Amino acid sequence: MLTLAGRRLLSAIPLLLFISFFVFVLIDLTPGDAAQTLAGEGATAEQIAETRSRLGLDDPLIVRYLEWLGAALQGDLGTSLYSSESVVNILLDRMPVTGSLALVSLVIVLLVGIPLGVIAAVRANSWVDRAVSGFASLSMALPPFVVGLVLVLLFGISLAWFPATGYMPIADGGVFEWLRHLILPALAIAAISTAELARQTRGALVDILQTDFIRTLRAKGLTRTKIIGKHALKNAGVPIVTIFGVQVSRVLAGAVTVEFVFAIPGFGSLAVSSVNERDMPVILGVVLISAIVVLIANVIVDLSYGYFNPKVRS
Repeated sequence: MLTLAGRRLLSAIPLLLFISFFVFVLIDLTPGDAAQTLAGEGATAEQIAETRSRLGLDDPLIVRYLEWLGAALQGDLGTSLYSSESVVNILLDRMPVTGSLALVSLVIVLLVGIPLGVIAAVRANSWVDRAVSGFASLSMALPPFVVGLVLVLLFGISLAWFPATGYMPIADGGVFEWLRHLILPALAIAAISTAELARQTRGALVDILQTDFIRTLRAKGLTRTKIIGKHALKNAGVPIVTIFGVQVSRVLAGAVTVEFVFAIPGFGSLAVSSVNERDMPVILGVVLISAIVVLIANVIVDLSYGYFNPKVRS
C-alpha cells in the first residue's frame, strides 16, 4: 500500500506542473493589464511601463513561469501584486476558514448521504425511495449559490436562526458560534454532494442486497442492521468511497461561490478577488494548494480501496 501511495504521489508531480503552467498561461491571456491597474487611473504610459518592468511583467511568459516555479520549489509563492504581502501568509490566514467549511460540509455529506442511500435501498421502490430520489434530483438541479441564497433568506434573515454572513473563529466565539456560522454555507455546499452520495449508496446497496451472499446471511438469522452495517456496506464500499473522493473537489469548487454569498474570508472569496485584480501570484497559490488537497484526497481514496477489496492489498 505504501508503494501505491508513493507511485501516486510521484505521478502527481507532472500533473501539478501542468496545472500551474496552464493557469499561468490562462491568466496571461485574459484581458486587462495588472500594471495599468496598479499604476492607477490617469497614469502615464511611462509610469505604466515602469510598473510593468518593476513587477517583471514585461519578461517572456516562460521566463516568468520558471522564476515562479523555482521560488515555489523553495516554499516561496511570491508576493501579492496589490498588498505586497507574502502569498504564503495570505494562504495561511485563509486556510483555516475554508478548511473548517470543507470539514463541516464533508461531515454533512457523510452523515446524511450514506443513511439516505441505505434507507432508500432497504425500502427500494417504496414511497420512501421515491422521496429520497426526488430530494436527490432537486438538490442536484440547484447550484450551491442558489441554495445558499435560499438558506440566507429563510434561516438567516426571516427566521434569524443562524448568522446570515461572516465567519467566527473558534478562538473568538467558541465551538458553538464557529459551528453556527458554518452550518448554512456548509449545507449549501453539501447539497449536491449529499444527493450524489445518496444515489450512489442506494444503487450499490440495491445490487448487493439481491445477491445470494446476502440471502444466505438472512437465512442464518442475521438481523438487517448487522447484514447492512457489517456486510453489505463493506461490499458496496468501493463505489461509495470513489464518489466521496470526488466530492472533495466539488466542495472546494462550491466554496468559490458560497463564500462570496456568505461573505466568508476563505479561499473562495480570495480566488474571486484575486482573479478580478489579476493578482497572478495569489491565483497560482490558491490553485496550487487546492490541487494538492484534491490529489492527496485521491491518494487516500486509493489507499482505502485496500480495506474494501483485498485484491488491492495484494
